[in-house]
Amino acid sequence: MKMGNVNPSEEVVRPTFSTYPLLARLGWWNPFGVLTVAEVLMIVGILLLVLYSFGRLVHLDFKTIEERYRADPVGQTLRAPISLRKLDTAAEHLGRAAIIPFALLWIPVSRGSPILRLLNIPFEHAVKYHIWLATFTLVLLTGHSVSYIIYYCRLDTAYKIFDWVTERERCSLVAGFIAWISGLLMWSTSLSYFRRRWYEMFFGIHHLYIVFFLFWMYHAFWTIHFFILPILLFVIDRLLRMVQSRRSVDVLSAKVLKSGAIQLYFPIDPQEIQAYHALSSWYLRFPSLSRTMKLQWHFFSVTSAPSDETMQLSIIIKPLGKWTCALQRRLLMAAGARSNQPRKCPFSFKAGVEGPYGDETDFYVRYNTVVLIGGGIGVTPLLAILSDVLHRTRATQMNASQTRSIHLYHCIRKVEELCVLNSVNPNDICPEYEKLGLRICVSVYVTNSSSTTGCKDREIDLKTANYLSAKNDRNETERTEDENCISAVTIHANRSVNSPVETISTVGPKGKYSWVAATMLASIAGFYISWGLSNVYIVKNIRNNFPTNYNRAHIVIGCIIFGTFLLGGPVVMLWWLMGKRLSVSSPSPNLRKVNIATASPLETQAQEYYCATETDIDQESSEQQCLPWNGKLHIGDRPVWSDIFDSLEKEYNGQNIGVLVSGSESMQADVASECQKHTKVLGASSLSNVFHYHSVSFEL
Repeated sequence: MKMGNVNPSEEVVRPTFSTYPLLARLGWWNPFGVLTVAEVLMIVGILLLVLYSFGRLVHLDFKTIEERYRADPVGQTLRAPISLRKLDTAAEHLGRAAIIPFALLWIPVSRGSPILRLLNIPFEHAVKYHIWLATFTLVLLTGHSVSYIIYYCRLDTAYKIFDWVTERERCSLVAGFIAWISGLLMWSTSLSYFRRRWYEMFFGIHHLYIVFFLFWMYHAFWTIHFFILPILLFVIDRLLRMVQSRRSVDVLSAKVLKSGAIQLYFPIDPQEIQAYHALSSWYLRFPSLSRTMKLQWHFFSVTSAPSDETMQLSIIIKPLGKWTCALQRRLLMAAGARSNQPRKCPFSFKAGVEGPYGDETDFYVRYNTVVLIGGGIGVTPLLAILSDVLHRTRATQMNASQTRSIHLYHCIRKVEELCVLNSVNPNDICPEYEKLGLRICVSVYVTNSSSTTGCKDREIDLKTANYLSAKNDRNETERTEDENCISAVTIHANRSVNSPVETISTVGPKGKYSWVAATMLASIAGFYISWGLSNVYIVKNIRNNFPTNYNRAHIVIGCIIFGTFLLGGPVVMLWWLMGKRLSVSSPSPNLRKVNIATASPLETQAQEYYCATETDIDQESSEQQCLPWNGKLHIGDRPVWSDIFDSLEKEYNGQNIGVLVSGSESMQADVASECQKHTKVLGASSLSNVFHYHSVSFEL
């Protein structure tokens, strides 16, 4: 047994609430997917809180109704039967109960929420909590709305449903009906089936949240006190995101890999490094793609590490939807890869970049042994972890607390997709990582055996895998000469030494804590001051004509805008000016080196650019001759997770083993099931391992 495979202390390792998958089976009965103990407790807690709130109020009001009907059965019955009175009460309290999840759903959708940062909840994980809370809210509101529709129809007063009139604290029924319909539209178009096929429609319709919030206040303004603070945090987050995304960031270079995936490089400001982690994800927008796509933001994980000296942010994108395919086509057209026409200057190589979001804990460094599992393009965040661990190994010369063993399992359909794995070369980062005690074992599974023609072996060494890929490319080219085949293409511009580079803005929701806190305090204070003054001089001053829900809702909207933009805005402006002064006074030498070496983006037609094809790359680099990773390539096989975890359990004893899966829901469920199976909750000994489950969400 190798050194480090045995727990040096005799303490029994224990699973934790946040990493033990309690529910790991998929099915119609489980709409949540994989759930850890902490997530189950959270769901149960919210359900109990809502049920207690609803049940207690309904129980007390039902008793009051029954007492009234017993005291005056004839008079009360003439007004309405007791069953309808109870239906009215139950419907009202369903609406009251919906306030709880409605107030909570704004927290996870605030990408840089301080609450999420305090709880160490990554934004991509928080999105599923937002979906759950929104669904729960709409279930309660649907019960509330349908019950009242039945109630008014039974009383033959259905016309009141479309009544706009509201007096003092009374509700405007038609406003509530509009809010409910807009909520159902947002929910239905956000389903995974709809969102993946018609993202543009989902993106547009989801902005109905403004209508939903406004008409909620028209309907029941008195509930504003329960959720105004989460909404303020959301609006402040939107302000910071808007400021960060206004900067047009240069794309240093772009590469279309042999698999068709796109690799983009962005310059990053040294001040941004403190908020940048290996598991970070970023939102990208290319305004010059098309008129319909210029407002679209898409979420991608990085493959680079924050400790990379080049100060570059690397993102690999797989063309699947309309937006990503349009980006690939524009790059290929710019490089002249699909035609013999003279190469033209490509579309504006400027991007809107927003972030970083994602896990800030770097949890993988806590484990001596880490198991990384990725499916397809899901390997990109795992490459960032590998890169970060290699940089840490080189910097600390293998400290005792460092990760010592990494097992990477990568599932792909075609052998050509190995180029994504090959985009990170461990020998370029830390050539002597094996001598320093770091062991990296890579297992790649090619599920489509027809993509490896001419190979009879079902298991080969990764060192020869790239030769196999190149051979398949030549055979495919000979068979389909008339087809448009994608080869590796790199595009970058030639720039002068002193040419400036626009980096990612440091002003954002994940910026410095002090500036973010100052912006929030100024905005919240501005809102409450303006709201208090409006209540004193506008609302309370009107005696005979009490303001309606509409007037007071408009006052709240005005106070939100005033507090956030007129008081929080100057703080953001000061933050931006201070950051700009620091950037000008101390430019990074590494960033200037990148500017010369990679050359910055193609902005005007006066610039020249160079397009490196696959042949050029083969002549210039020896990286294409073999893969730099040690491991095996399994052809025509799928990983048997039970066998893999059995072998890991035999190899290690008494260790906390971190498991990170980045793939489909079925892959996450299979891996979570094995983590649950191979982790003993009861009867564990000092030789028992604990497999801590982590995942990268693909909900965005």
